[in-house]
Amino acid sequence: MTKNLFTENSVELPAEEYALMLDWNDEDVAFVREEKNDGRKMWGIYSADGTLLAETNSRNFAFILARQIDLVPQSVH
Repeated sequence: MTKNLFTENSVELPAEEYALMLDWNDEDVAFVREEKNDGRKMWGIYSADGTLLAETNSRNFAFILARQIDLVPQSVH
């Protein structure tokens, strides 16, 4: 079972990841997860409520971006 959080971007999260995001419920956290976009490996940066903040092709840069907007990055598998 998946939860479609971002209908405009067609991003679907497995139920476990969606539950993890809801349980964390911390406004100072950014979730970083690997995803595919047009067949390319990308890293999505999401707020605690599941809002897509940014995408980049570098995991390290995703963590840097999260810190630059005063969020604590956490990896979501």
